[in-house]
Amino acid sequence: MNKESKKFILIIFKYFPYGGAQRDLLQLAKKLCKKNFVEIVCMDWDGTYPNEKNISVKIIKSKYCFNYKRYSEFKNMVSQYIEYQTNVISISFSKISGFDFYYAADSCFASKNKNFFKNLSPRYQFFHQEEYQIFNPKSKTKLLSISKKENAIYKSIYKTPDSKFIFIPPYIDKKFFIDSKSKHSSINRYFKKNNKLLIFIGSGFKTKGLDRAIIAFANLPVKIRNNFNFAIFGKDNEKKYRKIIARYGLEDSINIFHGHDNIPQLMREATALIHPARYENTGLILIEALSQNLPIITTDDCGYSSYVEDDKKSIVLNSPFSQQELNFSLEKILSKKKYINKINAKYKQYTSYQLDEKILTNI
Repeated sequence: MNKESKKFILIIFKYFPYGGAQRDLLQLAKKLCKKNFVEIVCMDWDGTYPNEKNISVKIIKSKYCFNYKRYSEFKNMVSQYIEYQTNVISISFSKISGFDFYYAADSCFASKNKNFFKNLSPRYQFFHQEEYQIFNPKSKTKLLSISKKENAIYKSIYKTPDSKFIFIPPYIDKKFFIDSKSKHSSINRYFKKNNKLLIFIGSGFKTKGLDRAIIAFANLPVKIRNNFNFAIFGKDNEKKYRKIIARYGLEDSINIFHGHDNIPQLMREATALIHPARYENTGLILIEALSQNLPIITTDDCGYSSYVEDDKKSIVLNSPFSQQELNFSLEKILSKKKYINKINAKYKQYTSYQLDEKILTNI
């Protein structure tokens, strides 16, 4: 069958503009639609719709309240929808089984969940079973892998053969290597003071350690903290984190934004990126920050932390996590003279997009 005649269905639970998997999905859709028709299927869509003529969006709602029930019904409905079509290649960006490809952006569910009683819950049983169906040796799903570290974890738990993994190297958008003429912050207008800038970027606040970051900022010596605004970019339930901010009385110097349209420029304006994740499969934001010469504080629980370890002005915290160590490291980085954030040509090697070709050659 001619590859150009195939239709690609990309599947994800929820789409929102600034999520990592969501960005990857839309980028793939825009690449594939140049030759093939692409349909994105999801439960919820938050943001503008793609304007490419060969991309459509189908929303499948669920009547259930509990997430695992919603996800299960969504999976079944998508499977039935695909079953009545011909020449379809299905690629799931959410961890549900039964499709041609799984884009493995999520970390291993079984390795993270060690609580015996929680593991008896219907939610755990659903996600663990889906993961098993994807990664067991008999599965027909091909794995689009973005983390060799995570591959080893899956192989140790499910005995997944090497042949199932299709490795996708990091990809940075070319816009990170276009120098902007603007040198003025577009963020400081949302704060009372025109200060230097500390940034946090990432949806999934608990996983990415936003509480840790806020506490570290709050514990800075006053003479340092008063010279900084802390801008948080990401979409999640903000209530808990705004309470932490209020507890420290830092509403004037910490603000939460749903996203930013020019991340490269934001990184060039900032003094440092703080990313103290509890667990992250990769952490592309780390390589994007390195491409702008931006100092980083992160943890060794991020798959891409190995790239940060080679950067002398950045800090990788070793496990087990210590809040005191993060507090000290943030103070150390913000006490230094600000680096000139400029494009680092070393990372241009990651501007070659390969996901679409990897899929097309493995159909």
